Amino acid sequence: MKQNHVAKKLLCVMLMIVCISGAVQVAATIKTETKPTFEPVEWVIMMYLVGDNNLSAAQGQVLENIRQVGSTADIQITLLIDQNLVGDTRLYYLNGTNLMQQSWESESSMDDPATIVQYVTKVKNEIPSSYYALFISSNKGSGWQGICWDDHGRGQMIIMPELLDALNQITTNGTDRLDILGIETCMTGNMEVAYQIYSCVDFFIAYPECAMLFEWPYVQSFTYLKSNPTVAPQEFAITMVNYFVPHDYPQYRMKTTMAATNLSLLPNITTEIDKLGVFFLTYLDSYKNQIATALESARVYARLWWIDYYLDLYDFLDLCTISHPDFVSLKITIQTMMDAAVIANVHLPNDPAHGLSIYFPHRAGDYNDSLRYPTLPSPYEATNFAMATHWDEFLKEYLGITNNTAPGKPTITGPEKGKIGVKYEYIIKTTDAENQELQYFVDWGDGNTTGWLGPFNSSEQIIVNHTWQTKETFLVKAKAKDIIGAESEWATLAVKIPIILMKSRIILIGKITSLEKNLPIGFRFLPVKVIEICAISRQERTTKILNETHGEYPCCGYLPFTEFKGLVTKRFLVGIWVIPS
Repeated sequence: MKQNHVAKKLLCVMLMIVCISGAVQVAATIKTETKPTFEPVEWVIMMYLVGDNNLSAAQGQVLENIRQVGSTADIQITLLIDQNLVGDTRLYYLNGTNLMQQSWESESSMDDPATIVQYVTKVKNEIPSSYYALFISSNKGSGWQGICWDDHGRGQMIIMPELLDALNQITTNGTDRLDILGIETCMTGNMEVAYQIYSCVDFFIAYPECAMLFEWPYVQSFTYLKSNPTVAPQEFAITMVNYFVPHDYPQYRMKTTMAATNLSLLPNITTEIDKLGVFFLTYLDSYKNQIATALESARVYARLWWIDYYLDLYDFLDLCTISHPDFVSLKITIQTMMDAAVIANVHLPNDPAHGLSIYFPHRAGDYNDSLRYPTLPSPYEATNFAMATHWDEFLKEYLGITNNTAPGKPTITGPEKGKIGVKYEYIIKTTDAENQELQYFVDWGDGNTTGWLGPFNSSEQIIVNHTWQTKETFLVKAKAKDIIGAESEWATLAVKIPIILMKSRIILIGKITSLEKNLPIGFRFLPVKVIEICAISRQERTTKILNETHGEYPCCGYLPFTEFKGLVTKRFLVGIWVIPS
């Protein structure tokens, strides 16, 4: 379902926007300050800009945009930014429009929850405030699967159990809650994420969908806050969302939307969803067709990434035609509670986006599908939402994966070295614990895949072949799935297609004059009469007499000593010039 070229296309668009916006010039506004002292303020805004990835330049622009807004005696803005060079993590406190650089380690792993804890704790200890808001900005969002991607970090995003642990440390287990948490990354406007953080945060702002660079309205909302410093957190959250401008990007299958949620109502909503999961489990045989029909028609988020397992719960319930009185009662209760909890919801007309998605895979193979990793670092069952409800039990029953074991990790047998343009065969094999038929999927590492092949019998080996067209080392990956849809782990095999140096040879023999040696570079000469026999790769062989200066070698170009094998005197030359190409 996922295709790398879509992500590359989106990145190109993003980088074009960054380039158009111009280079960020902030050096003149940066000053160094000793340990600061602050009088109490109304608001502290904490920006956590994760730019050690392909958003490096973009996060620099975000910092500059916020710097131009500036701080006041009532509003203090802090910014922790890490870009894509090693040693470029910086912590700034804004003094007006000046960036006051604070003491901080030179390189932080922004994908480590300990970094968030260290940052927020430092700011809260140094700057007393009536309200605190934390905004986390990163790429590669994946809903409940994790947040914050750092190319030079620990190698794993912050998963949901880690996020809650960090927030518990920041808020003393919820006794000193954050007033607002905003997470600017794809698909985080999600029921599972919201429930994970509700005990530590009052108001949550996020995208159920993805959005493009610079669409999060920091500048407008922070400018508003400067003019209205005593505004309460709920009103500020609503105002920020209302500044958002939704767009339709049909080329990316994306309609952007943004919402703010009052998290105090999440426990009650979750209790009702638990009852919904129990109802679906109890009556699945009777209503599976109605559930499937509603699932296929409901608003789905993140088709940009070739997935369809983040579903608008409210819209799904609207479309579900089950007439059982228990379902009708649950539907009304859940929708009423969501209407109260989602305090701001901006979307395009006729877009049935209601502020929070829920995890609802269409196919068994998408359950615990890993969007950003070969293997998911933390499963759905580890989210607090799954542990608190029967929703995951319902999903497994609906998808037919209850009491089913995924196939074993396949083996890949075949050549580990090869040449360009040569077809190579590979044998792939695995076994299914229930002896079910299997399909195989092979990723050749060069952008080509086999798609799902089969079905084949369990333990039956299959033969696939491939031809590589470029010189590099490719990581071949293969996985299997059973007829239920449960998928194995990826098997991998590195295949090296080495660079073959094509050598060109020029034979030189004859009389010369004006020999010029330039140690340690090489030499040049003027020919009196020199025979030149050229065997240049991919060209026809030629023979000619050199008896004049041609403007390149031998007059004006050097023959490197390392490439010439032969004898050279002041009057005579014989040898072979071997030129790697």
